[in-house]
Amino acid sequence: MHELNDEVFLFFSRFIESEIGIQYNETNRYLLLSRIQNIAKFLNFSDIDSLWKDIKTHGVNESAKSLILDIATNNETSFFRDPHVFDFFKNEFILNIMKNKDKIRIWSAAASTGQEAYSLAMIMSELNEKGLNKSYEIIATDISERVLKQAENGTYSQLEIQRGLPMNLMVKYFDQVSIDNSSLPFYKVKKELSSHIKFMQLNLLNPWHHQGNFDIIFCRNVLIYQSVENKKQIISRFAKMLLPGGYLILGGAESLLQLSNDYDLEVFGNASVHKLKADIVQNI
Repeated sequence: MHELNDEVFLFFSRFIESEIGIQYNETNRYLLLSRIQNIAKFLNFSDIDSLWKDIKTHGVNESAKSLILDIATNNETSFFRDPHVFDFFKNEFILNIMKNKDKIRIWSAAASTGQEAYSLAMIMSELNEKGLNKSYEIIATDISERVLKQAENGTYSQLEIQRGLPMNLMVKYFDQVSIDNSSLPFYKVKKELSSHIKFMQLNLLNPWHHQGNFDIIFCRNVLIYQSVENKKQIISRFAKMLLPGGYLILGGAESLLQLSNDYDLEVFGNASVHKLKADIVQNI
């Protein structure tokens, strides 16, 4: 495999970090190389050298930029990923903490192909069927236009469906469909779920255009790839978007230690969550 020389590696790694904050270093040089090779092929270049020569001559056009930023992100996801987080959302946050509130606003940041947002919607639908009677809205955002298209379409392969989604919920909330004469089954989410979710393209390092504040924000396994300064900036902005008493949910390997004093750490079972402190001024 072509060895990515220092000049090329530094260009792409710095370009990605400047645009979306994700850091590539020597430990994941090979990963970046593989991804840039795929872009070169997609853009009909013979190899990375040819792509690099074109960029040095003409700069990064919008097509190449979109592809570079898309492949830079880690879109690993599944339905009900890390079940203890969803146990907290259902049993503590919705049924206890939000028991006196009629409407709940939820932000799924870095939503990828939508499994997190649809998992939250299924929990709300199930609870409402049992008499909860709460309205809800989910804003689901991601930087990648490609994954957002799939998320908004709500269509998943059998492999994607089998990753974390119980059979009873698949039957209840998805219809089996055919795609492009494929012999393999695909499953499309029903309108009753998708009608509660708004998908939007958003770079967490850029201005946030969606309106209103949120009761809970899910931003899992995103900050781990950011610099310390970017982490602090994003976490601070989350605090201004949360309603009083709101919660921020991070990934299991992520912490706010030495990054923010705006939240109190709370533990519910196996779920560690971050509650906004009462003296934080919201951006209402």
